[in-house]
Formats: sequence, C-alpha cells, structure tokens
Amino acid sequence: MKISKEVWYSSIGVGLTTLLFCLISGSFHLWMSGAAFIAASYFFGAGAPVDKVLNISVSFLLGIALGCFCLWFLQFPQLNGVVVSAVILGFLTFLVLFLQGTIMKWAVVPAWLLAWGTTMLIVTNVSIKSWPVFLIQLVVSMYLGVYLIIIGSNFFSKWMFQLFPDQQAEDKSDKSDSESGTQELHS
Repeated sequence: MKISKEVWYSSIGVGLTTLLFCLISGSFHLWMSGAAFIAASYFFGAGAPVDKVLNISVSFLLGIALGCFCLWFLQFPQLNGVVVSAVILGFLTFLVLFLQGTIMKWAVVPAWLLAWGTTMLIVTNVSIKSWPVFLIQLVVSMYLGVYLIIIGSNFFSKWMFQLFPDQQAEDKSDKSDSESGTQELHS
C-alpha cells in the first residue's frame, strides 16, 4: 500500500502540533484540553477555512458567553425545571440562528453552538473556583486547538511540500510544459 505524502505530512503535522499543545497545556495547567480538540475537530471538519478563522474565533467567544449566561440564568429555582429550561434553551437557539441570519451575518452558527455546548458541558460537570481563570483557560484552549493544532499542522504540511515536493506534481508540470512547447512548435 502506497501512502501519499499528504497523509504523511498531515499526520506528522497534527501529531507534532498536538505534542506541542500538550506541552503548553501541561505547563500552564490548562485542564480543558478536550475543548481544544473539540474546537480543532470542528475547524478541521469545516474544511479548515483560514479565511473564516476570525469569524469562527469570535463565534467561539459568543458561544462561551451564551453558555455562561445560560448557567447563570438557570440557577434561578423557578427557571430550572425541565419545561421552562427547555423553552429558554429553545428560544436562545432560535435567537442565535435569527441573529446570524439578520444582523450578525459574519457569525458562524455551528462554531457558536459548539462553544455554547462545550461551555455548558464543562460548567455543569465541574465546580468552577475562579471564573476569570476558567474563562481565560477555555478561550485559550479552544484557540490553541484551531490556531496551533490545525493551522500549525497546515503550515507544517506546506513547509514539508516545499522541502520535499511531490514528484508526481513535478512530472505532470514538466509533461504539460513539454506538451505546450510541442504545440508551439506545430503552430
């Protein structure tokens, strides 16, 4: 089985940037590594659209803010029942989609909802001792997932292709050059 250079370079790039991320998160006690992998997986699954990275980054912030708002809002005893909380969460989901479809067209709804869900998952299962530290760690973890793991591995792959160009691409380029030269001779 022949494995393409693209698979090798991508795999090595993601492995190295993940290793680097783990060293960073371990050194700075970022205990939310899962959030980085969720964010990286979303960005990769979306096709790694570098032209949308700022929109996605801001949408992550909106989702984190919405997750925190929901946690605060649902702390009121009269609002945390199943029906009431379902109505609230349904309305907020409607609001996210409505805002993106009207005045916030730059927002990326899947990134917004992903960050909202990730935040809700963490805050409903872990006791938060310091909210400022928690929020900084969550944002940094999610951004490292996108900027370090995915974009870093993409740069690694591009760098490797520059160092070791794909021979087939060069052969095709040489062949098309010789064919165009032959066509020019016949003209």
